[in-house]
Amino acid sequence: MAPTVTAASAAKTRPRVLIVDDEPHLQDVLRDVIGGKINCRVFIAQDIQQAKKIIDSEEIELLVADIHLPDGDGMSLLPQLRKKQPNAGAIVITGQPSVAGTIDALRAGVIDYLPKPFNAEDLLDRVGRALQRQRIEAKNDKRLSRLRDAVRRLNISRHTVTKKVDLLCNDLITAYGELSRQMEDLRNQEGFRKLMHEAKDLEQLLCHAMDWILKRAGYCNVAIWLAADDSDFQLGAYMKYTIAGEAELTDAIKKTLLPMVNREGFVQLNSEELAHHLTPGLSPLAGQSLIGINCTYLGETLATLVLFRDAKSPFTDEDAAMIKAICPIFATALAGVVREGDGDEDEYEEEYRDDADTETESGDEPPKRKRKDPRNDADWWKRGEAPPF
Repeated sequence: MAPTVTAASAAKTRPRVLIVDDEPHLQDVLRDVIGGKINCRVFIAQDIQQAKKIIDSEEIELLVADIHLPDGDGMSLLPQLRKKQPNAGAIVITGQPSVAGTIDALRAGVIDYLPKPFNAEDLLDRVGRALQRQRIEAKNDKRLSRLRDAVRRLNISRHTVTKKVDLLCNDLITAYGELSRQMEDLRNQEGFRKLMHEAKDLEQLLCHAMDWILKRAGYCNVAIWLAADDSDFQLGAYMKYTIAGEAELTDAIKKTLLPMVNREGFVQLNSEELAHHLTPGLSPLAGQSLIGINCTYLGETLATLVLFRDAKSPFTDEDAAMIKAICPIFATALAGVVREGDGDEDEYEEEYRDDADTETESGDEPPKRKRKDPRNDADWWKRGEAPPF
């Protein structure tokens, strides 16, 4: 169904022409010619004051004004017209045409200059072309306005999408970083687990653990305390890098730092933080950075690791993550060594009896068994060798 066009809406779509002239006869001619031949609404004003009132109250598409009016120059209406209706056109009429006047009118924004006397056909042609030009300009202005609005909304959408993309990228970066850390932890755990599985006894277990830590975290002083049956800790191993493991130092670490590490589970201290805990026995640790971690198995503390080195090469977050990743595996390996150690004496006695009961045909004593003592790269520090890395 076609939309219904009412008289009010049709009147609004008709162009409005304002004629400003102080000659009644010319007013009638202009009204009859323009209003009778062109589908438009015609407004008449005799002077500038009346014209200004009409411009303020109506949307004028075309101004037809005489230059010489009783209260001023007809072109003085142009600024007000442009302010109210930027796309409106203007035609000036004058009975004293001149080249200078024409140039001034065109510079002021007049689209046509009509000298007196003029005939009806010439007037209609000029008014028709002026209205056509105004319609085109108004249509283009609406298109530009819609385009500006579309660009504005597009910019808003672009900013919104950009923010969402930034958030998504940040989330992806965070997720990728977390996945990378998890993969690194997994690689560390698997490599450390394999090394712990190769250890034959407690001494080799401690040796392999310290060797692996040095390869991953870099050179540092490493001390491992093992939990005793009486809830006390005994120094199981100490790896010197820059500071010797003198009894005074290790006892001070045991009394001062171990309780804090076992209470917190994990500590990472820079030189300033460590300075608050220094006692006379811990004076060698001045200017050091430290990591301590409690290794538990089924809720029971089996060992405590303490690493320290010069604060000029502090431990990184990656070092801390690596230590945390291998700590449960180290505790599990310690628990396995303890379980295996419970049967060592029986195995030794059985082996000794077998050797004693074995006789040769000649009646000589059986040859003594030679136990294989495999050399492992991780035992370099026990043999007093240079590190292999």
